[in-house]
Amino acid sequence: MPDNVGYIKALTLDKGKAQEIAGKIKSLQSRGAKKLVLDLRNNSEGDEEEGVAVANLFLAKGMIGYLQGQKVDKVTYNADPQKKITDLPVAVLVNRGTAGAAELVAAAILDNSRGEVVGDKTFGEGSVQKVLEVPDGSALILSVAKYYTPKGKVIQDTGITPNVAVAAADDAANTIVDDEDGGTPDEPQQQKPQQKEDDQLRRALDVLKAKANQKS
Repeated sequence: MPDNVGYIKALTLDKGKAQEIAGKIKSLQSRGAKKLVLDLRNNSEGDEEEGVAVANLFLAKGMIGYLQGQKVDKVTYNADPQKKITDLPVAVLVNRGTAGAAELVAAAILDNSRGEVVGDKTFGEGSVQKVLEVPDGSALILSVAKYYTPKGKVIQDTGITPNVAVAAADDAANTIVDDEDGGTPDEPQQQKPQQKEDDQLRRALDVLKAKANQKS
């Protein structure tokens, strides 16, 4: 993109995505990228530990997040300096369709002051669930542990609030859809492709440009 910005769009964070994103970053840097945009909008599928691995690509130190439950011992995910591959300034794009593993990435970047998180508040999904079988043949799904941000916020309850808030014009219409009983969906809703100017991406580029100007 203009001004030597490398752009990466991750649709999911399934197994192997961290390695794929690492390859993209190295390729962009070799082609002259001086800043990065990691687009995690509408990214709601994947494994939380893959999210940890993606965050580690940008972090040489600090906590990425932790997992804890009433009867589940605390598991802390700390950055491994050997797995960091870039020091380039980064802006992470999120919206109401960003959930789960992608929220861990955004929280780690934000809480460690590694970059900017731009867009709208995320969905809020980050738990470990256990299926309990009932004698009548049905089953009960319980959340037995939740993922926390480095600063101790429960992702499941609060989502991630960007430090640079930019709401997409069609967020409300495409992500919050009432069901027939007037409730709200239990899963993040995918937005329709934006037809108008992408204000969130434009703001991310502006933020990166401003930070570069401050350093110079």
